[in-house]
Amino acid sequence: MDDQTPAAGPDAAAAQDYSEDSIKVLEGLAHVRKRPAMYVGGTDMRGMHHLVWEVVDNAIDEALAGHCDEIHVTVNADESVTVADNGRGIPVGPFKHENPRLNGRPTVEIVLAELNAGGKFDSNSYKVSGGLHGVGVSCVNALSEWLEVEVARDGKVYAMSFERGEVNEKLKVVGDSDVNGTKISWRADRDIFGDLSHAYDTIAGRLKERAYLNPGVKIVVVDQRPDGKSDAFRFDDGIIEMVRDQTEGQAALHEPIHVKTESDDGALVCEVALRYVDSYNEVITTFANNINTVDGGTHVTGFKTALTRTLATYARNNNLLKGNSSPGGDDWREGIVAVISVKIPNPQFEGQTKGKLLNGEVEGMVSNAVTESLGAWCEEHPTDAKRICNKAILAAQAREAARKARELTRRKGALDSGGLPGKLADCMSKEVDLSELYLVEGDSAGGPAKQGREREYQAILPLKGKILNVEKARIDKMLNHEEIRVIIQALKCGIGSEEFDIEKLRYGRVIIMTDADVDGSHIRTLLLTFFFRQMPELIRQGRVFIAQPPLYQVKRGKKVEYVLNETRMNHVLTGLGLDGTQLVLRDTDGNEIQRIAGDEIAAAIKLLDQLYELVTIVQRRGIDFTDFLAMRSDDPESRGRLPRYRVQLHESDHFYWNEHDALADLKQHGISIDPLTNEAYVLTSDNTKHPVPFAELHEVKELEKLFPQLADAGLPIEDYALVQEQSVSGERLPTKYAIAVNAESDSEKLVEVANIATIVNAVHDIGRHGMEIKRFKGLGEMNADELWETTMDPQQRTLLKVTWDEASEAEKLFSILMGENVEQRRKYIEEHALEVKNLDV
Repeated sequence: MDDQTPAAGPDAAAAQDYSEDSIKVLEGLAHVRKRPAMYVGGTDMRGMHHLVWEVVDNAIDEALAGHCDEIHVTVNADESVTVADNGRGIPVGPFKHENPRLNGRPTVEIVLAELNAGGKFDSNSYKVSGGLHGVGVSCVNALSEWLEVEVARDGKVYAMSFERGEVNEKLKVVGDSDVNGTKISWRADRDIFGDLSHAYDTIAGRLKERAYLNPGVKIVVVDQRPDGKSDAFRFDDGIIEMVRDQTEGQAALHEPIHVKTESDDGALVCEVALRYVDSYNEVITTFANNINTVDGGTHVTGFKTALTRTLATYARNNNLLKGNSSPGGDDWREGIVAVISVKIPNPQFEGQTKGKLLNGEVEGMVSNAVTESLGAWCEEHPTDAKRICNKAILAAQAREAARKARELTRRKGALDSGGLPGKLADCMSKEVDLSELYLVEGDSAGGPAKQGREREYQAILPLKGKILNVEKARIDKMLNHEEIRVIIQALKCGIGSEEFDIEKLRYGRVIIMTDADVDGSHIRTLLLTFFFRQMPELIRQGRVFIAQPPLYQVKRGKKVEYVLNETRMNHVLTGLGLDGTQLVLRDTDGNEIQRIAGDEIAAAIKLLDQLYELVTIVQRRGIDFTDFLAMRSDDPESRGRLPRYRVQLHESDHFYWNEHDALADLKQHGISIDPLTNEAYVLTSDNTKHPVPFAELHEVKELEKLFPQLADAGLPIEDYALVQEQSVSGERLPTKYAIAVNAESDSEKLVEVANIATIVNAVHDIGRHGMEIKRFKGLGEMNADELWETTMDPQQRTLLKVTWDEASEAEKLFSILMGENVEQRRKYIEEHALEVKNLDV
């Protein structure tokens, strides 16, 4: 169905236009580019990272099949990504098919360029797999500016490339190899994803999780951008180490308990690791064929049933249940951290998101395995088992206290369908999906927010001070906290696993709006902790957002603009600098030959911004860009091309224009290069690998595309480093470029610009002239109109959506930052202090 739903009612003109010619068939990957959200979930950061997951999961499937034990993921300096594995390598031979359009084409091309093509539709190639539909890697190809693939197979290395899903260079042999594997590099299409940057921590978190789930597989992640992070993950004890990692720094009641079993034919494998800690939260992370089943399923049902039955039986048999104490299922799971992983040949999931496992045979297998193993563990570890039982008894007592607190709270109106909190300025609309609730820091900001809002669909709830840290409190204490009660009362959907009901939610969006300072960040974190622990479904459904108030108000004359960050500030400076200006081009004698104005100068500045971004990448590698330009090849076949590879030998740089020349030359120096990971090394007599710095300069591809565009705009790259010359008398001569300020007016002024490398800076300097900058530190400093224009107007505002991508990492982070372990929190802050940006104290 089309995203746009037409209004009801007849439309004769539209009916006449609707004919056979109106029906369009999108061939190949065109539909992916037309509707990317259908395939990767969106065109935001989550969608861009989904491209990484698709390629990595293909390598993981090779590991599940027993053909791969090492995967390398690199975020390159130009935001492209490379994933390499030492699996079998995608087949490269001619594809056999009755369809003549497919028959005879290289199989690797079919896999990368055709939807619904893959090796996971039967059990011959992959016994167990997370990918079932054959659309993953072809979607990556379709949504990339370019994609390059190298396959090492049968002693040869094959390569081919694509541009936006179309073949650019056909499959060819580029070298020899004594190993097998696949390497895929791509850059997400900026026409689709914009100028987004990959988040290293998100990628590393997902890869770490994959390493836990696949014991013995080594996963290396490297960031070649300025921060230069890298990690290598390998966990021989698998999910046992995952549970130990998730409970790090918490007061654990015992060592992790491990359960593992498989069916008689080995087709179905079930593994569980669990540990109790001294906290009030239940954390159960579940997987089926490495897919995080966030909505649970039969494996979770089997686990919970067996856990409750086994522990309750042990407690009764050992006379641990006294008086009226009768722990329920939630009580037995308080403080548990568990990981459940099943691998199954034909998984059945609920919905395309694969969030819930439906296979019935899994429930009984998990239940039996947990009952047997946990029962035996309790008998062997009576002291630890007693601690768990006593914790459940205390939880049951607290549950009874919470029940009384709920009754009291209901009488106050927070948990029933009665009145709303008095401080809530409600909206008029009753349509949930249209309405928004702003949780605003303090009454000083609440006033302008109430005055400036759109009353039809925006509600305002000002909060006084910092809410309770629910990470450290049971529910009875939490319900006695006034600010938490008013949030519950306003949302009306209840809290906790037993009472929360998304159908009763009164607002489609919950927007946290706090000051851009330390106190505001703390309040935001406390609110997020509350939602993460008590209303996680709001986060799963993408209903929690963080408002982004601007940092600056920029005023020049009568023109006012609000600026969110430094990147946006540069855009503002460009806009102000181009207002009424023209770019003057001169010949070698200093005579004016052309002026660029209007849309043309704006387009030229955009090209120069792209150039400076790429120049920055080159310079981050320690390469002087002017010297780099001087290396352009004079070879007739590659005239004007920049070197693509760099090797550092004996503290000096060696550059190569193609991989073949690099491999041949390095071989003479006794240096080998892994064809998949591009790691160069010298192998010593004891078979020890000594690494040699070797880098593929991915940004060269973009530079070589940009140079002709600059030349067409009158800005040849040869003018990158021109200098302003002087006459014999010392007078500075006219440059090749100048910027005319107040162009074609009586007050026109020429600003000399030496070269194309300084044009943008000159425009920014012009933009700064006469500018007034106001720095906002708090929402209360804005009046109602300013708050509406900058932070609340849906046409202008910027919102950050709180996502549930890496729940296990979020779980650990909340436990560290909001938990009781002060030393662990201090250590985390020290380790990450240098990553903080825009700290406002």
